[in-house]
Amino acid sequence: MAQALKLKQLTLKGFRKDYIVRFKDGLNYISGPMSTGKSTIMEMVSYALGSKKHKDYIEVKASCTDVELELWLKGELFKISRPLFEFQKPIRLYKWDPNTQTYNAEFEILEVESPSEPNSLSRFLLDKLEIPEITLSNQAFSFRDLFKYAYVSQTKIDSENLLDEQNYTHAFKRKPTLELIFNALDQLLQSLKEAKKLKKEEIDKFYVKKEAIISFLRSVNLFGRISDYNEQWKSTSVKIQEKQTELNSIKDQSKVKDDRTRALEAKMFLIRKEINKNENGQEELRHYLEKLTLLRNQYQIEQVKLDYLILANGKLQKIDFVRCPVCLGDVHKKENDKCYLCNNDLAELSEEEEKAIKLERKRVNSKLDQLIDYIVQKGNEIREFENNIKTKTAELHKVNEKINEIQNVYISPFISKIEELNQEIGELKEHLNKINQNVEVQKELEQIANEIDSEEQKLLRLTEDIQKLENENESTDKLFEQLSKVFEKTLEAFGFPKLSNVFIDKSSYLPYVRGSKYSDLGSLGAVTLITVAYFLSILKISIQLKKNYHPELLMLDSISSNLGHDQNNSEDEFKDDKIFKLMVKHIVDFAEKNESKIQLVIINNGYTSDVKKEHLIVEFDGDGTKGLPYGLIDDMTK
Repeated sequence: MAQALKLKQLTLKGFRKDYIVRFKDGLNYISGPMSTGKSTIMEMVSYALGSKKHKDYIEVKASCTDVELELWLKGELFKISRPLFEFQKPIRLYKWDPNTQTYNAEFEILEVESPSEPNSLSRFLLDKLEIPEITLSNQAFSFRDLFKYAYVSQTKIDSENLLDEQNYTHAFKRKPTLELIFNALDQLLQSLKEAKKLKKEEIDKFYVKKEAIISFLRSVNLFGRISDYNEQWKSTSVKIQEKQTELNSIKDQSKVKDDRTRALEAKMFLIRKEINKNENGQEELRHYLEKLTLLRNQYQIEQVKLDYLILANGKLQKIDFVRCPVCLGDVHKKENDKCYLCNNDLAELSEEEEKAIKLERKRVNSKLDQLIDYIVQKGNEIREFENNIKTKTAELHKVNEKINEIQNVYISPFISKIEELNQEIGELKEHLNKINQNVEVQKELEQIANEIDSEEQKLLRLTEDIQKLENENESTDKLFEQLSKVFEKTLEAFGFPKLSNVFIDKSSYLPYVRGSKYSDLGSLGAVTLITVAYFLSILKISIQLKKNYHPELLMLDSISSNLGHDQNNSEDEFKDDKIFKLMVKHIVDFAEKNESKIQLVIINNGYTSDVKKEHLIVEFDGDGTKGLPYGLIDDMTK
């Protein structure tokens, strides 16, 4: 069975070059000093997968325009492209074509906002991961809810806020999401049944729409196959071409083939060319004039602001407000030098400040006068173009009249046939338009049929999921008992000091160690170990289940945070290099054992001897002197 979500390649599209990170199965270790772009890699993956925004990275902003993420979803390969620093713009989705071995040129537009909408990135990802449309805690379930169990950021790994439990508005979906990941019975079954009901109603609406279209087509005797209409379209197009050829031949016979008309036609061509040139020049100048007008308006606004500063200096400060201008309530006078309304300090401009403002006013006046003169000049040039166009158009009409006078003598014998052919061509074109309209209606009917088929497939999956859940005997309690055991064994493998009384609380789903909630242990090193073990244990349990909804991807940023030897804090039992080495060894062993099932992406400043060369997908040195890249953006100095 294919891994649910697997990263293939991250590309930052740059001005100078592209910056690429390639991923592989199993363990993907990223190492390097601080401020080299390690965390940027994970954040860009998260951003491509629907995060609302990313940090304002200076080097990325100066070097890159878009982020592209290539990934497999249940064995299908896709490419997601999203603009950087323009968070409201939609996402472009490209699908891999195995026949051409390239991504299709056509792309689908997906919105980041409103994850419950059919055209959202969230809905697309959940559909591909075969996760039904459900609600958790009366809100639509989104891919970002699921992704919180796949990405532990640098700020989250030791935050003592593992499930966002300190903020209820962010945390209320975390518990039911974990039940969903484990395919647990309780809330998921209820949500699936509700989703099944809604899906049936949606399919019924499609059927009503389909029957309405079929009834209309039958009533106007237009019910047929698209292939039949395509044949009619080809046949009618050939007839139009034949009639057009005949018409052109007759017109050619009717033309005067002497030097008089040829010379006049050549003159008409030159006049039209001159008119086009003037029209283009006029249009370009009008666009330019619009920009100049906007600039003039800005100068005038600036002029008003400066006038206000000069006129208001020392005057507005003296106004005593008896009533508030907004609510009309009494304004209580305060015995100080502050504004009655906003309580800001009242101060007049100094002589130097007033002098500087007047100087700036003079500069703005001068610029504005020059700009107005320039706008007048360009306006005159536009009128010059208009006069040229009028003159040339009048000249064109005169030449055309001369040609008509000459040709009328010769065309009259062909007029009847020309009119007959024009009428026949018009009728054929009208028939062609009707065929096109019929094809569009048939296509809409075909699209509705495809949508019904797609929705019925989803309904079938929902029904199967409900049946599987109803046949399962394993309860949520048993799953979390199993999670507690795996969590304890993982901490034991990490060498967690004085390990005892370890469990996952069944009401909050939060981890407890030494009988205390993880955030009450008083050590950020302990929090780091517990956070890593907690999310790793969830992944371990997920891949053991027959059915799970975990992305089977886990990204952990800065796993050595608050761990390792510290001479300034020798009393902290977690400041021990041995603990960090044991944690890394366990992660490496787990990733190697399950290489075909999961993808682990680890970011850290340095690594142990257990991390092999093939595990390192990216390594930075921070200065570019050790034969390694400086950082993710490695050409800023070039």
